[in-house]
Amino acid sequence: MSGARTSQMIKQYIQSQIGKKQLVAISGLALILFVMFHLSANLLLFLGPDYFNFFPELIHSTGIGLRVIESGLAAVFFLHIGLTVALVRQNRKARGQQYKTVNYAKRSIATRLMPYTGTLLLLFLAVHINDFVFQDHFGAKSIVGGESLGLYGLVYNAFANPFRVGLYVLGVFSLGFHLSHGIQSVFQTLGYHSPKYTPIIKHMSRGLGVLVAVLFASIPFYFSYMNIVGCCYVS
Repeated sequence: MSGARTSQMIKQYIQSQIGKKQLVAISGLALILFVMFHLSANLLLFLGPDYFNFFPELIHSTGIGLRVIESGLAAVFFLHIGLTVALVRQNRKARGQQYKTVNYAKRSIATRLMPYTGTLLLLFLAVHINDFVFQDHFGAKSIVGGESLGLYGLVYNAFANPFRVGLYVLGVFSLGFHLSHGIQSVFQTLGYHSPKYTPIIKHMSRGLGVLVAVLFASIPFYFSYMNIVGCCYVS
């Protein structure tokens, strides 16, 4: 009986609006932390293949641990997307109509563009995962100057394609929009609201979103330039 009651309470919590909002915030926070770690690791690209390839090789050496990490990250991502869609539908059903014009006009640009940037971000992630996760890290696409440079080589060769550069830049700026909206939403949803500090949090989240987008975008531009001048990597 106790187990059944607990299961019922969890089900009711997930189905409730506040439950969905809190789970979206928590899963979003986990994804934000992953993005920050991913950006930190990617910035090692500027130091050359020896530095950048260290972490991928270390993670791959864990074997089963890598699968657990990837599966957990995928579960958090799909949980976040699924609950967000369910929450939007629940809100619209409760209102019985689309967003009213007066409310829509008061929303930030990042919030208003969420459906579009979200779609673009999903497309970007699909291409990104195909380019750098599902490819053989030591195959033909990793060869630069007759030498396999591992994952670094995949990045180098991928950004020789202007389409990849353009899609990556659009994708990371979509990510920046989501971060600028998401960080302040996490604080608000988890109950932190202060007339003094909330405006500061909003400005910091917007600034962080821009910074993350710019830093990520600098990577394809850097490799595009290296492909043009024919430089392989920093030694």
